[in-house]
Parts: sequence; C-alpha cells; structure tokens
Amino acid sequence: MLVACNESGPLPEIVTASLKESHEETLIGLVSHLEDVTISGIEPVAGDRSRVSVRYELVFDMDFSRAIRVLADPGSVSGGERERFRDHLGIIGTVELTGLTSLYGEFEKGQRFNVVREIDFVKIKGKWVGQP
Repeated sequence: MLVACNESGPLPEIVTASLKESHEETLIGLVSHLEDVTISGIEPVAGDRSRVSVRYELVFDMDFSRAIRVLADPGSVSGGERERFRDHLGIIGTVELTGLTSLYGEFEKGQRFNVVREIDFVKIKGKWVGQP
C-alpha cells in the first residue's frame, strides 16, 4: 500500500484508506468490513520508517457456517458467491477460514470485535509504503 506523507509519517486519512484496502484483499475482508478506524499514534522508528497504531471495529458480514459452506462446497452456492471467493475456494481457503476461529471463534453475522494493531511504514522514493 502506497500512501501520501508528511515529515513525521504517513497521513492518517491515507493510512485509514490503505488499511481498508489491504483488508479487502484478504479472505477475512470477504466476510467482514472495518468501521470506526482511528489512528492512536504515529511513532517515527528511523528516518525512513514509522509505526502507526490503529484501532478499529471488525464487523462480520457473514457467519462462519455460511462462509465455510461457500469455501468447502462451492457447488452449493450462487455463481456470484463462487466468483467473489474464487481465490480461496477449496482446502486452502477452508484451512485459512478455520484459522480465523482461533481469533474470533465461530463468528456470527453482525458480530463486532475491537482490534488494536500496529502497521509499519517505510518511505520509498518519497512515498510511504505499508509493510504487511
């Protein structure tokens, strides 16, 4: 993720947009969305590095049982759902989704979790790049 910057680090509104964008590119992003993203701090780590502390609510749009059905038995769902989850169908996606239960249990649609995390950014050619 590439973001705009100021002297002290990446701009908060760009960090938020980048966080949401990177979330949407993952399996968990297919079953949830982010709300109430706030930046709680930007700490310079080195001249070209910053650590951004973020808080947000992770809100599930689909329950675990539906998601596992889509991944494990794609023939039982609509073509639109198969297309949406195409990169995660089969055993790999099933294992990845099952791994999410260690963090969120067998989540339900509408269930919310407060998340606090840090994202490292490095400045490359004048642009801040978020590190996974």
